[in-house]
Amino acid sequence: MSRTEIPDAHQAPTDEERAALWHRIEKVRMTMLTTLDLAGEFTSRPITTQQAQEDGVLWFFVPIDGGVAEELGRDPRVSLNYVDLSDSLYVTLRGTGQILKDPAKVRELWSAMAGAWFTGGPDDPKLALLRVDIDKGEYWDSGGSKLVQFFSMAASAITRTPPKHAGDHREFTN
Repeated sequence: MSRTEIPDAHQAPTDEERAALWHRIEKVRMTMLTTLDLAGEFTSRPITTQQAQEDGVLWFFVPIDGGVAEELGRDPRVSLNYVDLSDSLYVTLRGTGQILKDPAKVRELWSAMAGAWFTGGPDDPKLALLRVDIDKGEYWDSGGSKLVQFFSMAASAITRTPPKHAGDHREFTN
């Protein structure tokens, strides 16, 4: 799908659309976090979103002495990729990450699931917060039901013509 097939590609999302996007990201929860390793190569790993604020700040739990903390100490740039196949949502975000020790924020975000990774609870000395401030992002939202999408794609395949409208694609900066 090329950007020219979606007329709204460079139209920034409205405040309501952005608020809805952050809510949807928080529901997806799992993302692929990409940083730069010691050799300057991209490295990615799955990570769970603890909170997605409407102002473009995302929060995660990470080990204080792990690869993420080391990599961000050298280069704070990150990329996050969210996919929700059931909702036909695809999001890529770019921003700056920083490792923080903030006991009050940890307690605010703490859940029993976090205890599986940080067995010392919210006071675990190995636990840190990753705060990511989003600078830029874009998303694709095909909208419509899976059945409508399937028939649209099938019709395009049969007629050998690309779909006229494959959904919304928006880019934005914070």
